[in-house]
Amino acid sequence: MKRFLMALALSASSWLAVADSGILVEDAWVREAPPSARMLAAYMIIRNSSDRDRVLVDVESPQFSHVMLHKSEVVDGVARMLHQDEILVPAQGSVVLEPGSYHLMMPAPETHLSAGDTVDFTLTFANGDNVQVQAEVRKKP
Repeated sequence: MKRFLMALALSASSWLAVADSGILVEDAWVREAPPSARMLAAYMIIRNSSDRDRVLVDVESPQFSHVMLHKSEVVDGVARMLHQDEILVPAQGSVVLEPGSYHLMMPAPETHLSAGDTVDFTLTFANGDNVQVQAEVRKKP
């Protein structure tokens, strides 16, 4: 019983740390891709209601070997995807991860993901906060 209460207390304090971070993630989704696709992309809106900038530095998912931060942009007239070491989420602001801009890139998972499936992500910020996100797999909008 003692262990149960300790685990409950630790999980509650962990939840409060996330709640206190001021980070809220909305409309998280992964684009459904054909079974032969080598990479998948994920999108979401990250809102920061705190008075301090937050910097997204890492994303992990148990369904993928790794997750990369990317940004699509046109450089010298050529559209490219550029790796990002971090993504700034400004104080009292938001950043939108969407097609043609910031997004997450993941190598194709072992099992094919279809519309309606879900993908779990852990977003890690430079200050040590972690935010759990569940994204729905959707067909191309």
